[in-house]
Amino acid sequence: MTIANPATVADIMSRDVVTLHLAQTLHDGNELMRQHRIRHIPVVDDDGRMVGLLDQKVALREAMRIADDYGTQRLEHHLRQVPLAQAMRPDFIALAAETPLADAGRKLLAHRQGAMPVLAGEHLVGILSSVDFVRLAITLLER
Repeated sequence: MTIANPATVADIMSRDVVTLHLAQTLHDGNELMRQHRIRHIPVVDDDGRMVGLLDQKVALREAMRIADDYGTQRLEHHLRQVPLAQAMRPDFIALAAETPLADAGRKLLAHRQGAMPVLAGEHLVGILSSVDFVRLAITLLER
């Protein structure tokens, strides 16, 4: 991080965001989380508008429910049957890129979120996570 005085969400957010499309399944979401070692994936529609957020807690809860109902041997098969629309959170809390970092941090804490999408209108431009704040803290501590 080479930012002199980070002040807004845009200064520290991740811009290269892994996304899912509404037509995908919970299995796709689990695979992307595993491959990219992330816990939150924005879900977008065909027009690129953000329509939901899949997080690891929800994905794990659904996987546990399926394993309980059908057994672990059939888990992958059943995860492929769960549409994202059924598993994602459509009521996500988003930030604007211009949001001051202190306000964004307070919002993450107040809502107990590990990450929040950053939107310009309805379109995803980034994601801000607790990891971004940890990176910022390390950068500032090393100065």
